[in-house]
Amino acid sequence: MTLTTEDLGAVPDVNAATLDELLVSDAFGKFAILSASDEEFIQAGNEWEPGEACATFMQARGSDPWVLEYRERGQQFRADGQVTLEQVRQAFQSYLARGSEWYTALAWSEVPL
Repeated sequence: MTLTTEDLGAVPDVNAATLDELLVSDAFGKFAILSASDEEFIQAGNEWEPGEACATFMQARGSDPWVLEYRERGQQFRADGQVTLEQVRQAFQSYLARGSEWYTALAWSEVPL
């Protein structure tokens, strides 16, 4: 799989250790995409913006708010609500291992394309 981020570009054949190193540091920019192919991927985007809602999320969860999405079979889905960077890391690790935890740990809604 390939990890693509805003600041680091594409990292082909990413492994679990490299994925952890890059995602834990939060130095990869405002988005990350872990792709199995051009049509199948999981992606996260930082949703920080000034305001009370963001400050409350950060204080309660210890992380910037993130949006988590995945795409497969021509459909795209988004996790209901914002997630933490740790949840992003866990989802990416599970997706990389081709596990199901990334999918079953959250509720998802289809995103119209």
